Amino acid sequence: MRPATAITSWPFCPAINGLWLRSAFAISSVGDWIYRFAIPTLILRITGSALATAFAYVLEFLPYAIIGLVAGVVADRGNRRRILVTCDSASAGIAVVIAATATHLPLAVLYGCALLLAFVRPVYFPAFQGLLVDTIPERDRAGTNAWIQAVSSALATMGPVAGTAIVAAAGVPLASLINALSFACSALLIYQVACPRPSPGSRRRPDENPAAGALASVRKDVADGIRLLWQNKAIRYGSALMAVANLAGSIVEADLIFLVVKAESLPKIVVGVIFGAQGLGCVVGAALSPRLARRYPAGRLLTCGLGGSAVATLLPALAPHWWAITACWGLDGIMTSVVLVTWFTERQRLVAPEGIGRVVSASRSIAYLTIPLGALLGGWLAGGADPLRVVFGFAAALQVAVCLGMAVSPLARTSQAAEISEAHVV
Repeated sequence: MRPATAITSWPFCPAINGLWLRSAFAISSVGDWIYRFAIPTLILRITGSALATAFAYVLEFLPYAIIGLVAGVVADRGNRRRILVTCDSASAGIAVVIAATATHLPLAVLYGCALLLAFVRPVYFPAFQGLLVDTIPERDRAGTNAWIQAVSSALATMGPVAGTAIVAAAGVPLASLINALSFACSALLIYQVACPRPSPGSRRRPDENPAAGALASVRKDVADGIRLLWQNKAIRYGSALMAVANLAGSIVEADLIFLVVKAESLPKIVVGVIFGAQGLGCVVGAALSPRLARRYPAGRLLTCGLGGSAVATLLPALAPHWWAITACWGLDGIMTSVVLVTWFTERQRLVAPEGIGRVVSASRSIAYLTIPLGALLGGWLAGGADPLRVVFGFAAALQVAVCLGMAVSPLARTSQAAEISEAHVV
């Protein structure tokens, strides 16, 4: 395959690239939150069915299982900037279709539009991570990752309110046009990113057979991505530990509404206060992460962050009061951001640029598999006696195990293990 050449309309400058990337991520993420509520609202209006509406949310997670690993291959073999521009342009086009025909679309076509939009994100994320590695120097990546985490956390807190407010105030057609505009603006910003050279992932080895079938080539690239994750001990252990930590978090989060409203008979607003505290904590943790990264090695930050999450999860089991849950969930938000920013930055350092897309997709797919498992496990635990103590206690035990595993894992020693950073990529 001929290497894709980046079209550079601006001189290469890491500071400017960082500005374009951060702005594009924020605007594109706002568009994601709008469509997450615009399409279910339209389906509810058409069908009046809660089940039909909920199915629109289910569609959001299907693409990760279907194309998760293949998306990493696309991010590594193609021009990453062009992939991002294409993803945002395609999302804008689908949103325009929804806006233009909102009252005339058959339900099956509407579900199809929702599924197409959902397929964009698994491709977008690894390509974005790859472009970040291509254009942002290693010394600046912690700050960029922290900013991205802060935006993600803020939108996770305000997104449901803002998304529903926009859809309710503007209506589905106008909200979809706003959605399309956000994706178009993101595409224009990504287009301004200048690359110092063609994305390394767009080059194939000279000895690779150009006549090989496309399916065989993709299958080989997927296998290479899994092998890259497995051979790098630090990344392998880190991905597994993060998946278990994600499992522990989903055990509580998926059942928090039941625990607070049903089991403890507290007002529904308490749930919003708890999640608001978590969102605020995530923003604070993201702001602190770059400073901590300059002072402490990654292994220590990961171990302490996971330990802090374990403590924050255990305390509500010992003091099952709404104010304790709120305070602890705010602390958990801080620790979660520190862990995620450190993990993303370390993964970007340890994995060669030409393999980052596949490794990100593989570890992300593993993490997403734990969400339904955690929700089901949490629901089962919440069915017993004293559910709040049991659910929080079980999740805290998992977090303690993850913390101990991180403390003895190769990832805890990567700052002193320079040889790990040189991953062999085919």
